[in-house]
Order: sequence, then C-alpha cells, then structure tokens
Amino acid sequence: MKIIFVASGNKNVGTVSAFVRSQYESLQREGLEMILFPVCGHGWKAYTRAIWQLRALIRKEHPDVIHAHYSVCGIVAFLASIGLKTRIVVSILGSFPSESFKLRWVRFCIRHCWNATIVKSQRTADQIGIKLPVVPNGVNLEQFDIINQQEARKKCNFEEGKKYVIWCSDPKRTEKRFIWAQEAVKNLHNSNVILYPVYNKSHDDVVKYMCAADLLLLTSVCEGSPNVIKEAMACNCPIVSTDVGDVRWVTEGIDGTYIAPCGNIELLSKCIDKALAKGGRTDGRKRIIEYGLTTKTIAKKIKSIYESL
Repeated sequence: MKIIFVASGNKNVGTVSAFVRSQYESLQREGLEMILFPVCGHGWKAYTRAIWQLRALIRKEHPDVIHAHYSVCGIVAFLASIGLKTRIVVSILGSFPSESFKLRWVRFCIRHCWNATIVKSQRTADQIGIKLPVVPNGVNLEQFDIINQQEARKKCNFEEGKKYVIWCSDPKRTEKRFIWAQEAVKNLHNSNVILYPVYNKSHDDVVKYMCAADLLLLTSVCEGSPNVIKEAMACNCPIVSTDVGDVRWVTEGIDGTYIAPCGNIELLSKCIDKALAKGGRTDGRKRIIEYGLTTKTIAKKIKSIYESL
C-alpha cells in the first residue's frame, strides 16, 4: 500500500513537525510505502501552488491513500485529487471554538470531500458532532526513555536547589498562552521556582529536559491530543495542565498530575505549588502502555483505517 503524507512544511523550511515525522516513520515500520509531501509557504498562493505540485505527485506515484494533517492540508489534498483514483484521510489535530466558521466548513468537508477523518480526542469529535474515529498520536517509548533525574539535571545545566517548571512550545504561539505560565509561576512568589521554556530542540534534548524537570506545565487554550503531555508521561514527569483536548482522560487518576480550567491563573498556581510540594515522579509511562498510546499501536490503528478504504 502506498501513502502520501501531506503536512505543513514550515517547521523549518521543507520539514514537518516532529510528531508527523514520528507517525510517518512508524507507518513505514508497519510495511507501508510512504511518501512525504510538505506544504511550504504561507497564504493562498503557497497553498494553490501546493495543489498543483501534489496533483503532479499523485499522477506520478498513483498512491492508494493521501493522508493530510490539518484541515487546510485536507483541502489541498481534495482539490489535488479531483478526478484521480485515490482516497483521502484527514487528521484534525486541534479543537474548535464553538460553532465557528472553521468548524462549519470542516463539517462540510468531512461529509462531502474526505473519505475518512481522524480526530485526536473525543472532545473534538463531540464538538464536530459527527461519529469519527478517535486516534491520538502515539509516543515512541524507545526514543522517550527514562534517564536518571540527577544525571539529566547535569546535562541540562540545572542549578542545585532550584525547582524547574518546563514549558514546551514556542512562546510566540499565542494559543499556547505562555503569559499564563509566566503569571502562574510569578504568583508562587518563590525565587527557587524557575519557568524554563523548551523549544526548537531535538527529541533527544526534550527527553533530557523532561527527565530533569520537576514539572511539565501546559497552558494552552485549545488542543486536540497534545503530544507533549504523553511525552512527559513517558518520562514519568509530573504534569500541570489546562483542561484541554484529551489531557483529563489520559492523565486521570495518575498521582502527580493536576488539571486547571483555562484562564484560571490562581488555580493554576495552586496546582503547580501542590505538584512541586509533592515531588517525585509519576507512573505516566505505565499509563501510556495500558492505553495503547505507543507509536506502534497507533500505527496499526491508522493502517486499519487505510485498509478499510
């Protein structure tokens, strides 16, 4: 079976997000012939150009399935494949403001343009209001292996006696609400607690920071199934998160994880304080295995969706 993977190529010029690359490689390991098509550039001109480039690739390679990540890439895939014999699968990676214009046109595409649509959390499926397969992104446990915390702290140059709260995203991304993280940590009035943004790092470096940190903090206003949460769980790192995507479901009952409502800085601060006071590590890695959230298990689920088409 031959698959063309379509995703934004703007992470660095011509490269895709780490989780897209990870899923691509996990499907290769399942024996699928994979072709990566990164959509490079911003604005309608870039996406129009991508339609014709992808159409030429489809004519050349004759894929069985085009799997697009993000709804806009799903539109590119649909327009590029008109009149050609291929199937379109689209992964919706985030969530939607209630009854937004984007939500309405995504519903239209699900019903009329795409052959199958995957969402990353039941919350997103409920927002859309259509019965859809829920397939979160998986974690490669071989890549996110546990390192001794003291050893990891030395590798990350963390100071002795300090508590490190890592925040894994680009602070410039407004939907990630880095300002909420800053305010919540500032409200602790504790100079020994350091908020440490981690971004533009390799997977190997991210593992070191998650094993070294006292806490991972996520303050997003909307998510589907945030990979950073599952990656932190794979490293048994304590977690404080806003109540977005499937975070509550995947962390429920794990000692050392705390959920706060979006925008409630006071409660967010209390959760951080509670998690740091408790200390220690979690059993998050065990949960990843129990829930079948490894890249291998997820790849088999996605492959079965391809085969059903």
